Amino acid sequence: MRVVKVSTKYKISINLVAWIIGVVLFIPLLALVMTSVRPFAEIVNGWWNLHNAHFTLINYRQVWDAGFWRYILNSLLIATFATILPILIAGMAAYGFTSFSFPIKTLLFLTLVAIQVVPQQAVIVPLLKLFRDLHMYNQYYGIILVHSTFALPWTIFFLRNFFKAIPKDYEEAAKIDGLSDVGIYFRIILPIALPAVISVAVVQFIFVWQDLFFALTLLRPDKWPVSAGVTTFISRYNPNWGQLTAAGTLSIVVPILVYVLLQKYYMRGVAGGIKG
Repeated sequence: MRVVKVSTKYKISINLVAWIIGVVLFIPLLALVMTSVRPFAEIVNGWWNLHNAHFTLINYRQVWDAGFWRYILNSLLIATFATILPILIAGMAAYGFTSFSFPIKTLLFLTLVAIQVVPQQAVIVPLLKLFRDLHMYNQYYGIILVHSTFALPWTIFFLRNFFKAIPKDYEEAAKIDGLSDVGIYFRIILPIALPAVISVAVVQFIFVWQDLFFALTLLRPDKWPVSAGVTTFISRYNPNWGQLTAAGTLSIVVPILVYVLLQKYYMRGVAGGIKG
């Protein structure tokens, strides 16, 4: 196997570009946090101006006392179930596409791939009518089902690619030992594909957490998640940037923790999915 040598100049250039991109992406986050921990009278002169700076958590206390914690609980409820449900269904569907043959297998898979390009805005009118007729408007299970439905095409596509990379020898050996197809999936395939499943879970959780479109159109304010709850601190004529940025900072804590805690599995799953 031929080994490609990478020059030191190339490594330095790649690292330099990566650091520049990282710093550029970090500046908005720094601005968000710095604005949230300083009084409004100071940040009007620029969050970067640290002359006579006073740091305080009063903005966070006011946001929390205003009921922002309810939005966080709503997001946790919606995002958790809207992550678990599609993964349970998509995993079994992806296994079916890789291990079984049936007449419309290719057509059905191509249909799933095509559905991925359908934008959310294209279905919102009939979706609202359906929600009204089925009394699902402003219900947690309604928006959970919507997020799960939109997640199925891409999760099936991703997991199918990962499952295809798993050697068939494992399945054949399990069948010889007397395992059923269901047993093979849950006891052999699923443990091997755990990094891919966690990768899908991380992406889906963060996607649902930051969704604003469905939150505003399918729920009333009492059941809004954090993405919509942040908008309650926006004022046209007298914006309180301290409270707004404090709410924004609180809204990104959970997704960051999820990614940091699961990044090892996430990277392994993405690499395996791309390779597959």
